[in-house]
Amino acid sequence: MAQKTEAISLIEYILVQIFVFKVRCLPYRMAVRLGAGMGSLVYGLWGSRRNLAKSNLSFVFPDKKPEEINRVAKAVFQNVGRTLVEFIYSEKWTRAQLLEHVEVEGREHIEAALARGKGVILMTGHFGNWEMLGMEVSALGFKLSVLARALDNPRLDLLVNRIRSNFGEEVIANVNSVKDVIKCLRRNEIVGILIDQNLYENAVFVDFFGKLAATTPLVPLLTQKTGTAVIPIHMIRQPDGRHRIIIDRELVLAEKSDRQEYVNYNTRLCNQVIENWILKDPEQWFWVHNRWKTRPENTDGIRH
Repeated sequence: MAQKTEAISLIEYILVQIFVFKVRCLPYRMAVRLGAGMGSLVYGLWGSRRNLAKSNLSFVFPDKKPEEINRVAKAVFQNVGRTLVEFIYSEKWTRAQLLEHVEVEGREHIEAALARGKGVILMTGHFGNWEMLGMEVSALGFKLSVLARALDNPRLDLLVNRIRSNFGEEVIANVNSVKDVIKCLRRNEIVGILIDQNLYENAVFVDFFGKLAATTPLVPLLTQKTGTAVIPIHMIRQPDGRHRIIIDRELVLAEKSDRQEYVNYNTRLCNQVIENWILKDPEQWFWVHNRWKTRPENTDGIRH
C-alpha cells in the first residue's frame, strides 16, 4: 500500500509539473482565460461540488432565483480556475510585475498597527485570489508568515510553498503552530490567518449566516495573549483582470470577564467581517467548500 501511495504521489506531481510548464508557456491573459475555461468545465462535470456550491448559495441567499444561483456558482468555479493559473504564473514575475496587477487600499492601517510593536494578525478568508494576497503583502515590503494546512502530497506541498515564498512570504504549518505564531508576533511581524473554513478539532461553534459553524478561535486567543492588532484584509478580482486589496481598520475585539464568552463573542465578530465581504461580492468567495460540515451535538445548528 505504501508503494502504491508513493507511486500515485509521484504521478500526481509529474502531471502537475507538466500542467505548470504548459501554463507558463502561454501569454498571461491567455493563461487566465484558460483558467476560467477550466473552471467552467469543472462546474459542468463535477456535480457534487456544483450542487454543494448551489446549496450553500441558496441557504445564504434564499431570495435569489435559481438562474442567479447558477450564475454565481459558475462564476465561483471560474474564479477558482483563474486563481490557480495566476498562482502558477506568478513565479515568472518580478516584484514590480506582481505589484502591477494590484491596487492597495488601506496600507496605513498595517503600518499604524506595527508601530505599536506587538505584531499584526491579518485576518482573511478564501476570497478573490487569496493565494496572491499573501505574495502581494510580502511584495509590499512587509514581513509576513501565513498559516497553511500541508497538502496530502508532500511533493506538491513543497511546490506550492516554493511559489508562495517567491516574494518573501513564509509558511507555518497549521499543526502545533501556536508557538511559532507567537514568536512571529513578538518579533513585531505579521501573521496571516484564514478563518473561513470548517474546523474538525479545537473549534468553537458560532453563527455564520445564521447557522452554527465550526470556527477557529485562534484570532481572539492570540490577541488575548499577545495584545496584537487584528486587521481584516481581502482581495477582490476586478473586471479588468487586476486585483484590489482592501485593508480594513483594526478590528477591536470586545473585552469580556469570562474567557469562553470572550472567545465565542469575538470569534463571531470575526465571522461577521467575512459575512459582510461575501454579501457584497458573493462571486468571489469559495462556496464549493462545505463550511457547515461539522455539526454541534444534539442540535441542527440553526439559530432560529
